[in-house]
Amino acid sequence: MSFQVPSWIQDVFETDQDVLYLLDSDLCITECNLGWDKFAAANGGVGVSRADVRGHSIFEYIPDVLVEFYEKKYSEALRAGHWIGFDYECSTPDVFRQFHMALRSVENSGLLVVNSYLPNQRTPLTVPNEAMADETYLSPSGMITMCAHCRRTRRQDSKDTWDWVSRFLRDTGRKVSHGLCPRCTAYLYPDLELPDRKS
Repeated sequence: MSFQVPSWIQDVFETDQDVLYLLDSDLCITECNLGWDKFAAANGGVGVSRADVRGHSIFEYIPDVLVEFYEKKYSEALRAGHWIGFDYECSTPDVFRQFHMALRSVENSGLLVVNSYLPNQRTPLTVPNEAMADETYLSPSGMITMCAHCRRTRRQDSKDTWDWVSRFLRDTGRKVSHGLCPRCTAYLYPDLELPDRKS
């Protein structure tokens, strides 16, 4: 590491298999461990290797609808002086996966972020909606709306119905708009007053 960080962080970066990264006080990525590159490669990440992301704002890699949530978490962690964390979903087309993000401010180094698999939460996905026609999900302009958090896809005929459609995760040629499904909105923004959608 080319910047001054406590030795315990250097040890963690060299030995930990989870995805770790350091953010400076401006929330720019200063360092990532090998776990970052392994996760990116295993999940088809292009242009997001350690060498690619260093010096960039973490918000360049977070969908717009999640920025406010992460701004609050990063700010809370920088002020807290101890570990804070939360669980989140990051499923593949075939496997439901949950992770835990732990964050801690580090004196003179910014913020340490550790993303860990929750192995007991890895289960094969049942995909009852794979046979539904694409038109169920496509807007008139041919775009799908996918939840930026859980990656479920919104039905066009029912704005509150979001389905797991793994083929849309595999098909990178689709035009995708990001939003938040009702479940993830409630999880990420529990204090948010939503307008009554029935009217």
